[in-house]
Amino acid sequence: MARGKEKAVVGKNTLPPVALLSDGTYGYIIRHRIISEDQNRYSQWSPIREIAGQAFEDVDGDIIVSSNSTTVVWDDALDRPSYDVFVSFDGADYFYHGTSPIHTYTFLNKTHTTVDVAIQIESINKQRAAALTIATMNATIGS
Repeated sequence: MARGKEKAVVGKNTLPPVALLSDGTYGYIIRHRIISEDQNRYSQWSPIREIAGQAFEDVDGDIIVSSNSTTVVWDDALDRPSYDVFVSFDGADYFYHGTSPIHTYTFLNKTHTTVDVAIQIESINKQRAAALTIATMNATIGS
């Protein structure tokens, strides 16, 4: 039986992590399919679509260094589902350290003198990207 046009709304919190799109910007790569109410019939998958993302604004953050660990905290009014954390010790290149579902991240100190941390919106590509960065912090270890 045919019904009227029904709509489904996908909330921002249920979108996948952002990805590098074909035009070099960041956004979402999605596709969908329709499932009958009794879940016995499925449509084919839709073509893959790229949806441009918005610009990400900087947020406040702080870095706390203790004798054996470093803790980074940040604020995000939009409360995104996850964040990628990139770390650089002693001015070396940033590397992906992990993903946090909350606004804090802790890691152990090593035998370094400085630490730089960049917080990014979670993405599929675990690479440092200025366009996704919402906070950067740095500290001297042992002071």
